[in-house]
Amino acid sequence: MTQQVKFKEIAVAVLKRDDTVCVSLRQSHQTFGGAWEFPGGKVEVGETVVEALNRELSEEIGVRSNHWEPLIVVPWQYEHVSVRLNVFVAEQFEGEPKGREGQQVKWVKLDSLSAAAFPEANRGILSALKLPAEYMISGAFDSPEQGLNRLESALSKGIRLCQLRAKGMIPEEFLPLAKQAVDVARKANALILLNGAPDLLKDIPNADGIQLASNALFNYRERPIPENKWLGASTHNIEEIEQALKIGADFILLSPVKETRSHPGVPGIGWANFEAYVADIPVPVFALGGMKPEDVKRARVRGGQGVAAISGFWPSDGSVT
Repeated sequence: MTQQVKFKEIAVAVLKRDDTVCVSLRQSHQTFGGAWEFPGGKVEVGETVVEALNRELSEEIGVRSNHWEPLIVVPWQYEHVSVRLNVFVAEQFEGEPKGREGQQVKWVKLDSLSAAAFPEANRGILSALKLPAEYMISGAFDSPEQGLNRLESALSKGIRLCQLRAKGMIPEEFLPLAKQAVDVARKANALILLNGAPDLLKDIPNADGIQLASNALFNYRERPIPENKWLGASTHNIEEIEQALKIGADFILLSPVKETRSHPGVPGIGWANFEAYVADIPVPVFALGGMKPEDVKRARVRGGQGVAAISGFWPSDGSVT
């Protein structure tokens, strides 16, 4: 990982307005000229990140805010420099963004960001902006009908990121269920990933992506699904995290943070270790293992995207706990 690397600290600002964000075009004389970026710049000695944000934004686009919220920290090593992008979001700000240094500035819809050219280090930022803080993993159900009902119940209560996991089902049962689940999620404007092999996307091309189990990560040397699909990776240690990044995972599940009912006696890594791991990971990370909705804030304070859970989100009786 990257503990021994000396990083140049960069403050990065994401200004949000409804479903759009503010971006600026790097000029031809700059590194990565012609690429889009989120405004910001180097954190000077003695400055906090928030102080750097307001100084840089005032200079670049004539904006400042007192309402910054942390989004993600992205450590990244380019060939000649290592940077750590400290990314903050603000939906309330003073001033109207305008290129004060001759650069083009515009508002772009979140779902259009992938079509724009950004420096490679920005990939984790784009993912973090599009992903919610709660990731529901499907739990037990006695029949496909019950499973779909419980999925609909969770979606009705606000879940917008789901993983369909039904390891005990044979393909002849799972595929029809998955196709219906994708339709249900689509109607709710939610993302749904399938837990299993990438080949599942051939049978269910409308699914939003694949969640790879930790023991499947090393089956691949490169990203096994198209870039326009989400690739999640389940991990438990540094080796698995590094492999997940090597094959282009868009986000990572790190577990167990707490001891779980499914693995009694197996201690969790704890929040301090979760934070230490996350500091080295340039893509969004969800805490998994004993998580409940009230743990979202704990995860985000420690640099995580949020939490993933089965029992914390999956309805057991037709309602979300």
